[in-house]
Amino acid sequence: MIFLQSSWIMAFVCAFVFYGAGKQDGTIQGGANHSILWAGLSIGVSTVVIQVIGAGWLLVLLAQIGLLVGIGAFRVFWEQRTQRKD
Repeated sequence: MIFLQSSWIMAFVCAFVFYGAGKQDGTIQGGANHSILWAGLSIGVSTVVIQVIGAGWLLVLLAQIGLLVGIGAFRVFWEQRTQRKD
């Protein structure tokens, strides 16, 4: 079964963590709930890494860390951009 491979298990665990982090971020910031978006990005990145590159669980984990850094960088950029308009 394809979904019982270690790379897919890592992908689903990471998507679950990103879902919770997106929900938590919306609660802390008082803004919108981005949990579905973050989990979708996580599954998308994992699918590309597993299906296109053919990598294992370690590269999936590294890609998820890259996604976390990318989301953080985007949020910093967006926050600075919105503060300049105020």
